Amino acid sequence: MKKTSFIVNFIVWAAIVFGTTAFLAWYHLTDADQVATLVASSPVAQAGTVLAAPLLLYAMGVVLGLLLVFFKKIEIGRTSRLVLRVLAILALVLFVLAAIPSFAPSMTSVFELPIVVVVYVSMAAPILIMMFGLFYALGIAPVDSSRRGPFAKYLPDDHFE
Repeated sequence: MKKTSFIVNFIVWAAIVFGTTAFLAWYHLTDADQVATLVASSPVAQAGTVLAAPLLLYAMGVVLGLLLVFFKKIEIGRTSRLVLRVLAILALVLFVLAAIPSFAPSMTSVFELPIVVVVYVSMAAPILIMMFGLFYALGIAPVDSSRRGPFAKYLPDDHFE
């Protein structure tokens, strides 16, 4: 991974971690009546209540994955990289679909499933969302030029003498 690619991705995802953490701190530490009033009147606050926790988990997975890929010099095969990138982007699309009813309340019945999936998974299996963040980081890892596989450098050589 190029150093600039790592730095840009790390800064963006670290900013998302700090932003969602700040939102969640405000949401949980402010008086419940004030929060309810603001959330009822602001579509952005409504989207934040749905997306802050899953996006924080996803971003934490990305940051940890970026550090792992960059410092351990992990390389991955082209097909694996493509599959992981597609899975990571599909998770982000699911998050966006869950936030649409905040801005278009008439669409709530259409996007009930993404809302339920995102909220339920973030409560019941948060590590799954972090894994999709890790998939994102692995999806932008450098391509392994050898034909032995992505983790061949960690395995013993096949030569028996």
